[in-house]
Amino acid sequence: MDIGIWINIAAIIIAPIVAIQIQKWVERIRESKMRKVTLFKTLMSTRASRVSIEHVEALNMIDVEFYDKKYLDIVQAWRKYHDHLSNGDPEQQNWINKNDDLFIDLLSKMGKSLGYKFDDVMLKRTAYSPIAHSNLEIEQQTIRKGYADLFSGKAAFPVYFVNEIKKSE
Repeated sequence: MDIGIWINIAAIIIAPIVAIQIQKWVERIRESKMRKVTLFKTLMSTRASRVSIEHVEALNMIDVEFYDKKYLDIVQAWRKYHDHLSNGDPEQQNWINKNDDLFIDLLSKMGKSLGYKFDDVMLKRTAYSPIAHSNLEIEQQTIRKGYADLFSGKAAFPVYFVNEIKKSE
């Protein structure tokens, strides 16, 4: 047989295999990008509610989803933010301000790596959270603390007896 025939046979056999492998590679890249975008969107949508479960879960996925040398600045920004969250007094205003700055820096770097162009002021000031959500969270926290204090013996449940005067007809 002629060498040209062998090349054609090899091309017929190898071409579909190579095409499938290239398609799988493209799909892996696309899925990886979509996971990063989903994580970023979760952080953006929950930036006004940073104690929500979704927000915390998204933060904890940064190390996994951005595990690549080209995302080193994002991972470093996350580590700085994480370190800040783990230390300090959340009641002090300077801690809160630095917390906001570190979080916005993280969002900014993530956004840039994914093709979004947000400025820091927009990231910091445009999160919407109704006052009712804040009030609800405060009420729920008060109720949980009250029950925790009651069940741990730190607080007592007040009981009052009231005598009703019945009117005779």
